Amino acid sequence: MLSPPLQVQPSSNGSSWPCMSFPVRRLIGKLRPRPLTAAAVSSRILCPPSETATPPALHLPGDFDNILAFIGAGKPELERRRTFGEAYPHLPTIEYELRDVRIAGEYLASRWQVARFPTNRPGGDWGDGGHLKDAFLSTNILSGKEFGHWVRDSLVSEMHGNTLGLRSIGLARQLWEHEPGFRALGGLDCDYMRTARVDRLVYVDDRGLNSFWAERFLQLRGRMRANVDKSVASAGALVFLERGGQARTRDPTNQPQVRAALEAIGFRTVTAIDMSAHEIGQALRDAKLIVSVEGSHLNHLHFFAADKATVLTIQDPRRYYSFHKSLIDIYGERFGFLIGRPDPGQEGRYYVELDDLRRLIDLAA
Repeated sequence: MLSPPLQVQPSSNGSSWPCMSFPVRRLIGKLRPRPLTAAAVSSRILCPPSETATPPALHLPGDFDNILAFIGAGKPELERRRTFGEAYPHLPTIEYELRDVRIAGEYLASRWQVARFPTNRPGGDWGDGGHLKDAFLSTNILSGKEFGHWVRDSLVSEMHGNTLGLRSIGLARQLWEHEPGFRALGGLDCDYMRTARVDRLVYVDDRGLNSFWAERFLQLRGRMRANVDKSVASAGALVFLERGGQARTRDPTNQPQVRAALEAIGFRTVTAIDMSAHEIGQALRDAKLIVSVEGSHLNHLHFFAADKATVLTIQDPRRYYSFHKSLIDIYGERFGFLIGRPDPGQEGRYYVELDDLRRLIDLAA
């Protein structure tokens, strides 16, 4: 649910708004690059950096050696430590207070600093937010580019903004497809705006999945699960979560055979792209053993699957990524993976050995 427009309030400091234009500030930023947080008038550490050791991932003997490459920024050593349950680091959570803030399109300026928050979802029917006294910034550097970062970063951060009694604002963009439903179930509102002036803006660097982040995530997860209609039957305890949509090229080439093999042993298929957020929540609320190709659609699972769920991920050998283990370690039982094999008939694609998948499921049972 999106909140009504914020009420315009007069500045508490007599409008000490800097007169530098955005082009001038951007030029200064290029000549003297510094992060937006350098413009903060104050900051405080909400949670210090930490390390976490967790149970090792379920996998077949030697399967980790079948990985050919790690996805994006995934560092092999971090992936190995996270996968095998060794201690790995979490960043701190730091709150910053910015003053005399101006928003224009994808840009946000405070004092001499200008930051760009890019989005691959430009547009949306948003206008001028006016002159605001206080607000909490929901947008971060990735929340307008990836659904997973929006749902994990923005929503969980907004939980902190609520405790401060601040309304959340975001830089204008089109809503994510499931965003209105997630907001309705989570009871979190945000005002998106194309332009605005804010006397005092609170911003949180919330990248670390530390104990403070986990506490807010579990609160939000519990709230969303509680708001799902229980009168509609779920998909049950055994679920095959499909990604669907345009991402099918990242699925194994024998995906139909994978689905058929799972359904033959009692799994029910849930395709997130074809459902509303509420329908996804209804379908997943009793899921205890889930099989899914690794991808951003797993974020639906994190907010709706049953407590102590086990999640087995099918992984492209050229794109191994264990990040979702970090979340499953917070609310679930175990994380597991099965590495696909390069498909000699389709360059860049992979397939799944069905017997290996059955063996992994037996290991998790």
